[in-house]
Amino acid sequence: MIAGNIGRVFRPGFRWMWAAGLIIPLTAGVFLVALITLSFTRVPWEPPELITANTIEAYEIGQPVYFEEERLWVVRTPNDVMLALYDVDPLSGCTTPWWSSKEFLGRTGWFQDACRGSHYDLEGRCFGGPCEAGLSRLGVTLNGLTVVVNLTELEPGPPRDDTLTPVSPPLEGE
Repeated sequence: MIAGNIGRVFRPGFRWMWAAGLIIPLTAGVFLVALITLSFTRVPWEPPELITANTIEAYEIGQPVYFEEERLWVVRTPNDVMLALYDVDPLSGCTTPWWSSKEFLGRTGWFQDACRGSHYDLEGRCFGGPCEAGLSRLGVTLNGLTVVVNLTELEPGPPRDDTLTPVSPPLEGE
């Protein structure tokens, strides 16, 4: 008799646990199906193909400007050519910061690989260290006076040629 009463007292608790054991996984499953369905109906994010990189007048000759989000340097060379250089060393994969006061080969102003120490001139050509090619270049067009960089036009840098003369920023007063 006592055993029969104990069973009646605990049965509602077991029913609640049994119901919760079904409801919680079913609810989670419905929620996951809804999330998966929504992920297929949304337009996927696509990075921009073109960026407007200011106007030509905003760039001083020989003073690269860094675009952190895109990881690129925009350079106005002494020949008044606009270049966009990818900020990744082709050999090490490390960043290549600009050092305006860095002296190398009797010239001042170099990009230098942060990991292996390769040196690149103002045009991104390789002149020192283990590098075999220059920094990769992105397509640049001028829309009037506006500089537009095409992020989909990535070309490998020129092969290393130590017979060339490095391009460096003009000295003050030039």
